[in-house]
Amino acid sequence: MLTYQHEEQRHIGAPVDDVFGVLADIAHHDELAGSGEVKAIRLLSDDKLTVGSEWDADEEIKIGGSTQSFVAHSVVREYDPPHVFSWTSMPPATSKPVPRRIQWWYRLTPDDTGTQVVERVEVDMGAAMNLVMKVPYRFVRARYVADGMRRTLDNLEARFPSSAA
Repeated sequence: MLTYQHEEQRHIGAPVDDVFGVLADIAHHDELAGSGEVKAIRLLSDDKLTVGSEWDADEEIKIGGSTQSFVAHSVVREYDPPHVFSWTSMPPATSKPVPRRIQWWYRLTPDDTGTQVVERVEVDMGAAMNLVMKVPYRFVRARYVADGMRRTLDNLEARFPSSAA
């Protein structure tokens, strides 16, 4: 059981390699992120992403009616161009409660007219905390996450003008 999981899909009318290139360009995730919560990115590894690559992100996240500022540390967990890109993003240990895992995925599937993109997130607070946090998370954070994911896919689609319907 997870505290929260959500998935959004979008068809982008562009080649899978081009779409993957935008998604894997971590240095510009602050521009791509539809939540507006990612303010700046600092790469901690080489520019070429691989499993284990790291970066820090200055974030301001909305929780209910308030905003929290912190630096989140991210590590690439899956990297299979141009099909899968996944990373964990963790707030500092001073955040309470501390999640066990927050993981994001982009899964891309080419088709005859472009690329099907699936964006997914899983929030795992740990076995006992998942049960305790599931309902509160839905009320104080889930809407912001889902809306941000939809806007991220809007931003991605806007990078490929021929993709617009």
